[in-house]
Amino acid sequence: MAKAVNSQKSNKESFASRVLKNMTLGNDLSINRPSIETTMFRHWWRTFKLNYSTLVLQNIFCLLLAAPFIAIVFFVMPYLEQYWIAQSAFNFVGELGFGFTGSTTDTISAVKGIYLFRLMFYSLIIPCFAIMGIGLSGLFYSSRNVAWGAKVKFRHLFRGIKKYWWQYMLAFTVIGVAVYGVLASIYGYLYLTTAGMTSWYMWIVMIIACIIALLVVFFMLMYLPIINMYNFKIKDKVKNSILLSVALIMPSVFLAAILIGLPIALIWSSLTKMILLVTFALFGFAAYTTAIQCYGVFAADNYTTILYQNMLYIQDKERRRAANVNRKPSGNKKNKKKGKR
Repeated sequence: MAKAVNSQKSNKESFASRVLKNMTLGNDLSINRPSIETTMFRHWWRTFKLNYSTLVLQNIFCLLLAAPFIAIVFFVMPYLEQYWIAQSAFNFVGELGFGFTGSTTDTISAVKGIYLFRLMFYSLIIPCFAIMGIGLSGLFYSSRNVAWGAKVKFRHLFRGIKKYWWQYMLAFTVIGVAVYGVLASIYGYLYLTTAGMTSWYMWIVMIIACIIALLVVFFMLMYLPIINMYNFKIKDKVKNSILLSVALIMPSVFLAAILIGLPIALIWSSLTKMILLVTFALFGFAAYTTAIQCYGVFAADNYTTILYQNMLYIQDKERRRAANVNRKPSGNKKNKKKGKR
């Protein structure tokens, strides 16, 4: 312990140390687990590979709770959009100069309707994210055990749901609101632009929505694993997550770019969408939860645990110093009495 503390003293004035000095410190819920000896990505790959079969079974269960989100985004909304266009009988050939002079065109009306339809319909992803959070609470619990080197069984999924369902449901509801805020700002801007209305202020709304969404992402990369790692109060978990997000901003940016960039890169064609759906159906949720949970364990081993050990070392040192001070007066009195004799 002293060796770890002494190495920490040389970094006392670092940016991470200044940010994390206000953290709520304590032991995590593991029992005598070894620290991660490799990089976070190597630890993730090794633990995910060793527990692949159990995690895939749990991934299938989470897929059932994610079915409303997948159905709405990839199947229901495109179908209803096409159905609405067909039933509206829009005229898209007016004013083309092919003998249809004087006729009207409904192109602008159709585009406005599509944007307004998406603006309203995408709000359904908020309750869908909340439902997903219930299933992912169990998968995050199993991923925590995987990251700690414990043996994982399928029943751990339901144990995690029982313990943490409402905390993860609330967290994923916040994620759903952040995602919808970005989509609503984009489609709101497109609707106003198509309608010929003033839309410059929507740029400000979009920028603010994107910034808030990024902050939510960085915060959740820390908060999601911390939920099941420490027996702290919710406010302390939130505070620690914010501080760790600031201290580890660069690794968080790198991890967020991978976890978010890959799905975004695969939604632009029907073929890549199918690849994305198959990936998540097979192991995608398990891969995401284990990666995020390993990131939380990495932060604990390299920052939270060391700071906690440092605090215990300082407290023990001060206690021994106070004990020595209290013993000195009694010794002096004995010497004085001996001198008088």
